[in-house]
Amino acid sequence: MVRAQWTAEGGALAPERVDHAVKELTADIRREMAPFGGHVRRAFGSVWLVVFGVPRAHEDDAERALRAALALHRHFEAPGPAAPGATAAGPVPGSGAAATRPVTHLVVGTGEVVVTYDDSAPEPVEVTGEVLDACHHLLLQVPRGELWAADATVETGGADLGFAPVPGVPGVHRPAPARRDGRGPSGHPAEPPFLERTHELNLLRGAYQDSVRRQLPYLVTVLGEPGIGKTRLIGEFAAALRDGAGPPAPRVLHAGTPAFDAHTPYEPLAGLVRAYTGIRAGAPAAVVLPALTNVVRGLLPHADTGPIVTALAACLGLPAPAASAEGPDGGAVPREEVLGALRQFLEEAAAERPLVVVLDDLHRAADFVRSFVEDLTVRLGPVALLLIVGARSELLHTRPSWGCAKRRSVLLHVAPLSTAATATVIGAASGRRHPTPADDRRAALADGNPLFAQAYARAADAGADHPPAVLAVAAAQLDGLDRTTRSVLRDAAVVGGTLWRGAVEAVSQRDPEEVGRSLELLESRELLRRVRRSGVPGDVEYAFRYAVSRDVALAQLPGRVLVERHLRAADWAALLDVPRPGLLAFHHDRAIALAEADGTPVEAMERRAWEALVGASARAAAAGDDALAVSCLDHALDRCPPGEPERVWLVTHHRRIRDSLGARAHRRRPAVTG
Repeated sequence: MVRAQWTAEGGALAPERVDHAVKELTADIRREMAPFGGHVRRAFGSVWLVVFGVPRAHEDDAERALRAALALHRHFEAPGPAAPGATAAGPVPGSGAAATRPVTHLVVGTGEVVVTYDDSAPEPVEVTGEVLDACHHLLLQVPRGELWAADATVETGGADLGFAPVPGVPGVHRPAPARRDGRGPSGHPAEPPFLERTHELNLLRGAYQDSVRRQLPYLVTVLGEPGIGKTRLIGEFAAALRDGAGPPAPRVLHAGTPAFDAHTPYEPLAGLVRAYTGIRAGAPAAVVLPALTNVVRGLLPHADTGPIVTALAACLGLPAPAASAEGPDGGAVPREEVLGALRQFLEEAAAERPLVVVLDDLHRAADFVRSFVEDLTVRLGPVALLLIVGARSELLHTRPSWGCAKRRSVLLHVAPLSTAATATVIGAASGRRHPTPADDRRAALADGNPLFAQAYARAADAGADHPPAVLAVAAAQLDGLDRTTRSVLRDAAVVGGTLWRGAVEAVSQRDPEEVGRSLELLESRELLRRVRRSGVPGDVEYAFRYAVSRDVALAQLPGRVLVERHLRAADWAALLDVPRPGLLAFHHDRAIALAEADGTPVEAMERRAWEALVGASARAAAAGDDALAVSCLDHALDRCPPGEPERVWLVTHHRRIRDSLGARAHRRRPAVTG
């Protein structure tokens, strides 16, 4: 949230000047928020609400919000023209005074909200939630010109931004005084132990050695889910390479694809040029062109370097008129020339000295960048260049043929850690040498994901089931699915942590083939895991990989929809050939509890529940499974109210079956002879 105040010498601004000032300030806020993906809304008066994570959630929404707030803070701290009400020639007639720049109060919070849209625009129409009330409360306390952020926001996305606690105000951080630019010392916790990655390191090491020995380029794509340790693996390999490689020592270039606020469409390729030349992002032409010219002339002393420098400058985002004379298309350097120059640049750098190129988060890059990277090692000459691409598994969903039939191309999937290794990570993050019983539950929730393991360990005493960082990743994964698959995942979450294809079909009421395709896609996205032996004969069984994925999916369904979905799941469970009384009772209980919370009468639903269990008991008894029949009746009795007229019959029937079961067991008992 942002609140603005205007002051003037000798009096208040005239109403028409206030209106003009508010409109200009709104434009300023929109301009500063746009690179970070924030939606700007005027809440009321001189208060602006900026929402991140809608219409699509990102796992770094907390970081986006903090960086956007810091950018806005710097914008209003920097010297500049006065707010409307004063001009270079003096006060505007009728303004009553010369106005100063607005003083802003900024607050950043994190939490769940309810967002309402209409059919005409993707931006939110209405946003409600307790987090807004908390932010508004802080907005009334924050001093003039300051920025405050809630602890949860800083913990989730502000580790590298230089925030420090506000003295005397619990639960609030602000930019550290010495580092107002947000580039303070890293606040990341110590890195977790590097475990169970020897095989992957050996594959990378072997690819590099082959590249040097054969003087040929290699491509290794390191794939894995968020937080599994792709970047850590590549970093450990690069560090070992710098320390252990013999002469000539390799040059390592590292660039990542930013999630937001990219300096040029060519990211992360432009990052490689910056890493090699030492040019900082956003540098002016007066700095870029001489630096590029010197580097390119050193690599190509006998070539015409002018076109290459021009193309590389365009890759760095330099405006075309400053980079070169106008071309036939109005000055823009054609993409083919930029990519060709970059290919030649990397080849010459690798010819001079073995080169390791790391491109992280390539799944975020533009499609033409991914095409360039995929074909790079095939089109390079005979040079020692190892290209390591780090990406999430979704890269294969957008480009299923990635690396297929390419020479010297390897796909490396980073697997989850074992239970023991996960427990070790949790213990290290918690400062304990020996795991506690609670650590076993945290390890099960993390399921081999080092990022999740650290987050659960740090949040162990906070009382929350899922830490904000884990919730953010799960929400972003769900929002990354297409609409049909996301809907099927929500219906699967209703069925339970363990689910069956038939149950999801019944709950969603979709075409069975469509449900099957969606479940297979969710398995390939590592959100579901297929169970080899299904507990329902003839059906396909899955389990949620992470409990947080199911919880986030359920939270996206309104209560009235959940009631309907649980009743459908109960109807499916009631028709199983082999009754599952626990599953049947669970769905009826959830539907009744949700309906009660919504104020809906539940008498008919209660009767429906125990009658369904009595029916399941009859089928079990007919199949000769008296023990299962008794279990069904146990559940039915628990749900049949004392005043129900048929309860007497139910109790009698329950006793008769139990007695029959006991007599049968007595007849099977062997005689004892003395």
